Amino acid sequence: MSVRIISLLLGGLVLACGPSLALASGPPKDGHYSGEIGPGYPINFRVSANGTVISGLVLGFDQTCQPGAPAEVAPLFHFKTLTIKAGKFSGSSVDHFGKTAADALRISGTLSGRKATGKVTSTSMIKSLGSCTQSEPFTAKAK
Repeated sequence: MSVRIISLLLGGLVLACGPSLALASGPPKDGHYSGEIGPGYPINFRVSANGTVISGLVLGFDQTCQPGAPAEVAPLFHFKTLTIKAGKFSGSSVDHFGKTAADALRISGTLSGRKATGKVTSTSMIKSLGSCTQSEPFTAKAK
C-alpha cells in the first residue's frame, strides 16, 4: 500500500472515532456518583440535573500519617453543597474527635461526562502529636 492510501485510511478512522471520543467527555452528567479514594475508602455524591452542584458528598478517610492503629472502619466526612464551575469543584470539611484531635479534609476534583477524578487531602491535628498531612487520589463514576 502506498503511504497516501494508508494516510487516507488512518484519517478516516480518526474521523469515525472522533464523535464517540467526544461523547465520553464533556460537561458533568447528573446522577449519583460512587467510587474509591486511595486504598479503597468510599466516596459518594450527587450531581444536579444542570451539572452545576454537588450535594450529599460523603467520603471515608483514615489518616495513616499519625502513630497508632488504623480504624477498623474509616471515619465518614460530610461536606456541604459544592459548586461546579467549568467542570471543577472543591470544598472542605472538619470533624473534631474530642477536644484535642481534629481532621480537616479538602477535596478538589474535575468532572467530565460521567467520571470524576481528583484528590482528597487530610490534615490531622492531635494536640500531643502535632499535625500531619496526607493526600490520596479518587475516582468516581455515575451509576
